[in-house]
Amino acid sequence: PLVVNYGDSIRIIIGTNAGALHMFQDNGDTVSESWAFMPKEFTDNIKILRDNYSTADKVYGIDGEITAHFNDINGDGQVNGADTMWIFFGLRRGGTSYYALDITTPASPKLMWKIDETSSGFSGLGQSWSKPKIAYSKLNFSGNVASPVLFFGVGYETRKEPTGTGGAEHGG
Repeated sequence: PLVVNYGDSIRIIIGTNAGALHMFQDNGDTVSESWAFMPKEFTDNIKILRDNYSTADKVYGIDGEITAHFNDINGDGQVNGADTMWIFFGLRRGGTSYYALDITTPASPKLMWKIDETSSGFSGLGQSWSKPKIAYSKLNFSGNVASPVLFFGVGYETRKEPTGTGGAEHGG
C-alpha cells in the first residue's frame, strides 16, 4: 500500500487481485473508500470473481508496486496548494500495462496515460513486474528545466517460454 498525506486527510492506495486500485480515507477509527479504478482489461474477471469460479488458474489483477511522484512545491510534506501527486503502477502478473494517475485531488483521480504492448514503441512489453522508478532529465522539450521521467523493465514474457516452465524474462 501507499500512504498519502493530504494535510486534512490521510489516504491509503492499494491494488487488488480483483482488478481494482482503491483509495481509502483513514478516518481514525474507521476507513472509507474514496474511489476504485479498474483497468478495462479486467472487466472479464468480474463474472469469474462474482461467481466465485474455482479453477486451477488464479485470477490476477493489480498486484504491482505503486510509485508516487510528489511535487511538494511549498515543502510542507502534504499534498495541498499548487502541489501535485502522481502515481505509477504496473499490473505485474495481471497483465502487460503500466498506468499513470493524477491523484492530486483525492476525490477525483485522473488517468494520465496507459502503456501496453499495443502502444507505439512497446510491442515487446511483457508482464509489468518491475516497480517504476522516477528520475529527472533535462532532455525534454521545455528547455533547461529537469522533468520527471519514468523507468521500468521490459517485462516478463510468458508467451516465449516452453509450456510449464513458469516464464522467461523478455530481452530488450
